[in-house]
Amino acid sequence: MIKWLVRLGSVVGLLLIVFVGVMVMLGGGRNVANTEAQIEIDRPAESIFPFLTDGPSLIKWIQGMESFQTNDELKVGRRAQVVMVLGGRRHELISETLAMVPPRSLTVRLDHAEFVDDIDYNLVEHDGPSGKRTTLHQRSSAHYNSLVIRLLTPLFARDVEHAMKANLATLKGLVEREPMMNTPRPMPGQTGFHGCCAAELPSH
Repeated sequence: MIKWLVRLGSVVGLLLIVFVGVMVMLGGGRNVANTEAQIEIDRPAESIFPFLTDGPSLIKWIQGMESFQTNDELKVGRRAQVVMVLGGRRHELISETLAMVPPRSLTVRLDHAEFVDDIDYNLVEHDGPSGKRTTLHQRSSAHYNSLVIRLLTPLFARDVEHAMKANLATLKGLVEREPMMNTPRPMPGQTGFHGCCAAELPSH
């Protein structure tokens, strides 16, 4: 009986070593787990940037975000209390704005008891058939405190990437449903603008 237990333990130990080896070969165990996604949005960067920083807007497109509360104005160093519901569990996090160059780039850190995730957003404008379009690139660099979780990251990496792409698709829908804002251009020889936001030209 003891011999069978020893053999069984040896087999289990060997399988565990093989499993850990496979996870390491697939990228598990690293200090930082990187995930990236990007999307094309048919709006200029300045129309997209507020959706990345405004609490009520974030709740609309980030799956699982239940609340985003802050008393600080938007600036580097702004901190907010965030509640995320993932897998049926509520997680409380601190969101901190690490860097930003509106409306071109933004870096936010999500701090949790089990992980720290630095999220970079980069917005690159280019000309489209109907005006300015923007390529929004998102990169997540997550560090998990648990070695076990770090080893298992290859098992849920695809789920993380899928969720990120789904969130960006939701964001695209929200932004593109907003009316396109066109800045009026003066006609040749005109020194002012007509309309609600400019003074009327003097009549002759």
